[in-house]
Amino acid sequence: MADRRPPLTSSEPVTFDTDRVTLFLHTLERLASGQVELRLPVSPRHDALDAIAHGINTLVGELERAHARYRDAQEAQAAELRVAAANAQARSDALLRAIPDLMFVLGRDGTYLDYHARDRRLLFAPPDAFLGRTITDIFPPELAGMMMTALERAAMSGATVVVEYELPMDGPRFYEARIVRVDADRLLSIVRDVTESKRALEINRDLARRLLSRQEDEWQRIARELHDDISQRLALLNVELDASAAEPDADTLRMRMLRLSSQVNEIARDVHDLSYELHPSRLRSLGLVTSLRALCEEASTRLSLRVGFNHGAIPAVDPAVSLCLFRIVQEALHNVVRHSQAHSAEVTVQCDEREITLEISDSGVGFDPADVNHAGLGLISMRERVAIVNGQLAIDAAPGGGTRVTVRIPFAPGHRHSKFAASSILPEAE
Repeated sequence: MADRRPPLTSSEPVTFDTDRVTLFLHTLERLASGQVELRLPVSPRHDALDAIAHGINTLVGELERAHARYRDAQEAQAAELRVAAANAQARSDALLRAIPDLMFVLGRDGTYLDYHARDRRLLFAPPDAFLGRTITDIFPPELAGMMMTALERAAMSGATVVVEYELPMDGPRFYEARIVRVDADRLLSIVRDVTESKRALEINRDLARRLLSRQEDEWQRIARELHDDISQRLALLNVELDASAAEPDADTLRMRMLRLSSQVNEIARDVHDLSYELHPSRLRSLGLVTSLRALCEEASTRLSLRVGFNHGAIPAVDPAVSLCLFRIVQEALHNVVRHSQAHSAEVTVQCDEREITLEISDSGVGFDPADVNHAGLGLISMRERVAIVNGQLAIDAAPGGGTRVTVRIPFAPGHRHSKFAASSILPEAE
C-alpha cells in the first residue's frame, strides 16, 4: 500500500503565532544563560515548533541530569579530600605531640618564621621574643655566628647540617640541631636536648675508667698473692725438699715429710680459694643454694661476720641467674664488712611461680642512697649484673638504719617450676 503521509517538505509557507514564537525565543535565551530548570512551552498543536521545543527540552533534561551526577561526584570527592586532609592533619598533630624535639622554620637570613614546641618551657626564649627576629638577635654572638654558618651551608648544599652547642638554661644544657633546606628561602631546624645522653656518656666513660682501674688492681692483687705468698712458700717447700733429701735419720725425715705435707695442703687450699674468687665453679656442680650456703659459711669464718642463710624451695635456675645472685651476695657481704660496721647479716633466697628473690640485710650504720658518694663500683656492678638478666634491684637504706638489698629476677618464659630444695637456716658462726 502506498504511503499516504504528506511529504516532510512542502512548498506551502509555515506560519506561527507571534506571541508564541516570542515566548519560545525568550525561554531559549534564558536556557542559554544557565537557567536549565526552565523548559520550552509545548502547545497541543504538535506542530513543528512543538517538535523542536520537545527535542530541546529532552536534551536540556539530559544535560541537567548529567550536571547533577557530576555535581554529586564532585561533592563526594571533595568530602573524601576533606576527610583525608583531616586524617592527615590529625596524624601530623599526633606526631608533633609525640616528638619531644623543638622545631623551627627559619628564613635564609636567620629570621624565625614559625616553631613547634611540645613544652614551651624548653624554649630558650618565649615565642614573642624570637618570632620575626633573627638568630643574631637571640643567641650569644659566638653561637649566633656558628648557627648562621650552618644555615648557609645547609642552604647551599641541600645536605643536613648538624650543630652541637651549649645554652645556659637552668644550668648548662647541651643541644643538637639538625638543619635541612625546605626551599630556596626557608630552612627547618630540629633541635634535641642531648644533655642527659652526654651526661650518661660521661658517666659510662668514668665507669669504664674505674672498672679498668679496679681490674688492674685485682690483677695486681692476684700477682702479689702468687708472688709474695704462694711463690715464696713454694720456694721454701723446695728448700725443705732439698734438706729432706740429705737427711739420714728416718724419724727426722718422717717429721719433715709430715710438715711438708701440711704445707702442700695449705698451698693447695689457698690456690683453690684464689681460683674460686675468680670463678665459682661450685655453682655448676652443686647448684645455687649449696653454693650460697658455702659462701655464707666462708664469710662467717674468714670475714668475722655472723651470716645467717635462709632459703625456700628453689628450682633449677639458669646459670647466668645463679652467677648473678652469687656475685651479688659476695659483693654485698664484702660491703657489710667494709662499710656497715655490722657484726651480723642475713641472706635469704626464695621464689614463687614468677620470679626468684634475693635479700641481703644488715643492722649496720646504713647510708643515704641519694648520696652519690656511696654510688661505688660495687653497687654499680650489682645494678649492671641484675639488668643483664632483666631483673630489678632495690636498696633500702638510711643513716643509722641498716641496709637491705633486694633483687628480683623473673623466670624466663617457658620455665618449669620444679621445686627440689628444702628450707634451712645456717647457724651463725661463733
